[in-house]
Amino acid sequence: MKPESRIQLSAAHREVLQRRRSAFMDAISNGIAFLPSAKPNLGPAGDRATFRQDSDFLYLTGCQETPSLAVFIPQHPQHRTVLFVRERDSFSELWNGPMLGVADARDTLGFDLVLPLSEFEKKIPEWMAFADTIYWDTSPEQEFYEQLRPLLQGSRLRRNGAEILNVRDVVHELRLFKDELEIESLRVANAIASRAHEMAMRFVQPGDYEYQVQAVLEAVMRGAGSTQLGYPSIVAGGANACCLHYNLNSCQIAQGELLLIDAGCEWSFYTADITRTFPVSGRFSSEQKELYELVLLSQQKSIESIRPGAKLSELNDFAGRILADGLIQLGILQCSLDEALEKKKHKDFFPHSLGHWLGLDVHDVGRYRIKNIERTLEPGMCVTIEPGLYVQPSQANVDARWHGIGIRIEDNILVTAQGSVNLTPCVKGVDELQSIVGTCSQEIRGLFRP
Repeated sequence: MKPESRIQLSAAHREVLQRRRSAFMDAISNGIAFLPSAKPNLGPAGDRATFRQDSDFLYLTGCQETPSLAVFIPQHPQHRTVLFVRERDSFSELWNGPMLGVADARDTLGFDLVLPLSEFEKKIPEWMAFADTIYWDTSPEQEFYEQLRPLLQGSRLRRNGAEILNVRDVVHELRLFKDELEIESLRVANAIASRAHEMAMRFVQPGDYEYQVQAVLEAVMRGAGSTQLGYPSIVAGGANACCLHYNLNSCQIAQGELLLIDAGCEWSFYTADITRTFPVSGRFSSEQKELYELVLLSQQKSIESIRPGAKLSELNDFAGRILADGLIQLGILQCSLDEALEKKKHKDFFPHSLGHWLGLDVHDVGRYRIKNIERTLEPGMCVTIEPGLYVQPSQANVDARWHGIGIRIEDNILVTAQGSVNLTPCVKGVDELQSIVGTCSQEIRGLFRP
């Protein structure tokens, strides 16, 4: 019996891929475009490491194999979409699992023409006659760069002065607007990651190590069917949360400290990006609660303001104004609101922006400005909203009772025609958090302790 390829696409998925390719070819018009797969990942000893397909290639092809090459020729009379893949090889399948192969790729992925990789250097020159512009990624580290560069640079098309444009610019603009398949994948990724965050909350107790909480978090994600993390998990206890990209996850978490977890997982290659901050002892101190409620207020008000036509910079300023005013009310900033905003004094405590695009990549692609003009939000865009406050342990001119408190709350928001939808169901209210922390059974806790 022939082993099944790991690539299994539903009819709905194939239909979505066809629509994406049509939109892409409309955008490149009379061009010819080349899009390579990611290179195989190799470990330090040359062994194959976990492979993650190039997001642009995956978006248009649905193909998870490497090496592969997609070619798009909108003006070709017979085959506008072409995929080059490896031919099936029993020796390779013995070591690395079943391959799609040329024979099955067309039916599975819906390309007009599928050919073996060995033929692409022979076929490409004849297809250049159907285009007047070349689209490809000219980065030397890209797969097939050494083979494609002389073919394209030496072509008649190039000798006649044809432009070479970046194929990724076109794909990235399409990826910015999520279709129904992408939205559903983001929903599932958020549901799984939210469940994992809540399990970490239930698990944690003072004295646990950050890596133990990380193990619980990631076990839930994997057990729910996510194949890999969206990014390395941040599990930061106490003052570690004041380091924005803390990644050691090695410290013991003490009684009375907050724990900040920034973690997400993929579903069908789309990632959630969720941050929660909560007290490991189950109760916020008065200072922790005041800062937490301030961050939560700024997040909730920012999410309520999301709608088509809004700008991320306006949302960022809006959230910053709420945080600055709150810091003044708490006596952490000792100036007027106008002075705080004019001199950006609140940025000492809120140093990052409010959010970023989200999708196939955690910091997803898509330009924030077009011809130096900031773009407005439109239906189908997905953004993170993640205000935070971080009082460094030695922050000058701040009462010591605030030192070492780091708080960030992050949800994933889909822009809709009516406003927005929050894709992140994870608990974040003060009472909800205090009721859930440390409530898992000792039997489960025992699985993750020496």
